[in-house]
Amino acid sequence: MTKAMRLIRTVLGIGVVFIIMLGLPIFAGAADYVVRPDDRLRIKIFQFPELSADYTVSANGTVLIPPIGEIQVAGFSVTDISSDISKRFIKAGISDKPGASVEVIQSRPVYVVGDVLKAGEYNYRPGLTVLQAISLAGGWYRVNDPGLMRLDREAISIRGDMRNLVKWYYQLVAKRARLNAELASRTDVDFPEELTQRAEKDPSVAKLLDEERSILSVSVNALAKHLDSLQKTSELYEEEISAVLRQIEATKAQARSVQQERKEVEALFARGLGTITRKSNLERLAAQVEMTEQGFQTLLLRARQNITQVKQKIFDIENERHTRLNSELQRTRLELEQVAMKIDTNQNLLVEIRSVGPSLVGYSPDLIEGRVLTIVRVQDGKTSTIEADENTELYPGDVLKVEKNIIPTDIPKMNKSLIRSSVERD
Repeated sequence: MTKAMRLIRTVLGIGVVFIIMLGLPIFAGAADYVVRPDDRLRIKIFQFPELSADYTVSANGTVLIPPIGEIQVAGFSVTDISSDISKRFIKAGISDKPGASVEVIQSRPVYVVGDVLKAGEYNYRPGLTVLQAISLAGGWYRVNDPGLMRLDREAISIRGDMRNLVKWYYQLVAKRARLNAELASRTDVDFPEELTQRAEKDPSVAKLLDEERSILSVSVNALAKHLDSLQKTSELYEEEISAVLRQIEATKAQARSVQQERKEVEALFARGLGTITRKSNLERLAAQVEMTEQGFQTLLLRARQNITQVKQKIFDIENERHTRLNSELQRTRLELEQVAMKIDTNQNLLVEIRSVGPSLVGYSPDLIEGRVLTIVRVQDGKTSTIEADENTELYPGDVLKVEKNIIPTDIPKMNKSLIRSSVERD
């Protein structure tokens, strides 16, 4: 390492120690930090120490450095800015070997408001996430009063029950729609509008509807295959009956021929012209033909009985299916009513808790509490609201709003009439 390099490292080390002694923030990962309006930069021009100073980035993202004038810094890293300063000195003919360093010594703070323990203004650092900002603000708001803490635990328990009840409610409504479709022998489920609208926003509800459609498809296809198999069996018996009938007709024709021959032989025998052997043979042949016809009649009767049995089996299958679906549908309706009653009970409990500690349960008895994280950001003179999660990165000047998540749980209450009317309609 050259003497000049060691000198530069020593000077830089002293500079860092000096900054720490002054209490100025040193940004971790500052080389990757993108400068923004209102940031304070420490710019050092090595060949012109009189130009070294602290600069505040203007609203339009620039700083003014005489004698090179105004330069754009917003949107660039400190490495890019120091390189741009050097190039401008060369271009202006002021120096052929300029050197410059840029440090971000201060940025606009972030603000945390809402459901946190200590809302307020906090220093920004590159890479600051929503969860880290909430930690700076003391974490989520917590109740300290013992009585309210007990109510808070009860409210949390009720909210958990409400979430499960709402989920159960959607499952039952979807199942009821599928059972109705199955009873009507439809190939698709006509879900209520409340479910289809919820499915557009909630992937779990969309998955639930897909599962019910799949169950319907499997059930309908299995039934169709079973009935089709029985129907084909019935058709085979019908073909067998047709074949037996043709054989019976042939046998009857043979019987008529034998009968005619018997009459002729008996007439000859009466005049003494016929033989007893010929007469006996014809009598045996007539008996055999008659027995053959009786056998075919038995086959015909058995085939018709088999067709009757197949039709009875088809009827029994459809009747058993109809009975099973109606029974399952009735149980589903009863469960829906039970869910509605439980939700009503929990809502009444939340009303009671709210009367003692309103902040514990929000502003309505028909709500489930979670948390919604939003960022209010001013960029290019325009204010925008951004939905965030715990890993979202904040920008300087951002306002993080931590609010209680208001989830309506009065769906069963709103649809009690729908539950009752469906009993009559189904």
